[in-house]
Amino acid sequence: METHKVNQSVVLLIEDDAAQAAEYGRVVESLGCLCHCVSTLDDAENILTHYAPDCVVMDYAKPDGHGVELIGLLRRRMTHKRTPIVLITGEISEVELERAVMHGIYAYLAKPFEAEELQRLVGAAIADYHTARIKKS
Repeated sequence: METHKVNQSVVLLIEDDAAQAAEYGRVVESLGCLCHCVSTLDDAENILTHYAPDCVVMDYAKPDGHGVELIGLLRRRMTHKRTPIVLITGEISEVELERAVMHGIYAYLAKPFEAEELQRLVGAAIADYHTARIKKS
């Protein structure tokens, strides 16, 4: 059973490759975060109706659609408008990357990358998100 500490950050990880999902999940959890890992956009939407993650880490290419579709969905929902998104991609066209940037991704990582890069970006995204929330209140 998952336990959630009061000040524990929540990360939604969307990755359809089980081995990569496990690896990325370990990186996220090494930051002390609760990691919800899903493999489809439908499952991600379900998580987003129950949780307001502090960061979303997502693979660009999904069997049921592209990451840009979920980025658009996140940005249309008021509770997720400012949630930082780290996009992971093996290949993405310049046009699609531009669309993702226009939708407000925090950063993207091109595969292959070192675990430390993902850890650094997720940590920075969460810190920036919390700083912005504090300034807003």
